[in-house]
Amino acid sequence: MYNEQLLAYLHKAVAKPVWPEGTPGVFSVEVGTKESGVWIKLCLYIKDNTIHEVRYRVIGGGYLIATVEWANEFLTGKSLSAAEALNAKGIVDALALPPQRFYCAQMVVDAVMKIMRQAI
Repeated sequence: MYNEQLLAYLHKAVAKPVWPEGTPGVFSVEVGTKESGVWIKLCLYIKDNTIHEVRYRVIGGGYLIATVEWANEFLTGKSLSAAEALNAKGIVDALALPPQRFYCAQMVVDAVMKIMRQAI
C-alpha cells in the first residue's frame, strides 16, 4: 500500500519532545483536530532567519507521519525565504502521495505558513 519513498520517511520518523511553550526562538502551531484523528503540532527553532531544528507531534496515519517527517528533512537548515517555497504539490510529488492523501501535504504547508507569519 505505501510506496518506497513514503516508507523511507516513515522509518526515519523519530519521536523527539516538542519544546515547552515560550522557549526562545521556537515557533509552534497546531493544525487539524485531535478529535478527528488528524492533527499536527509543528515546532520550528529559528535563529538568524534559519530553521535549525524541527520537532513535531502527529495524530494520524502513516501518510501524515511520513509527510511531516519529509518536511522535517526539507526544512532543517533552510532560510525562512527558502522555506516559504514549500508547497503541497511539491510534497505530493516527492512522496508520490495518492490523491486522497493530498490533505496531508496541505496540512504541513498550512502549519509552516502559519509559523512563517509568526516569525517574520
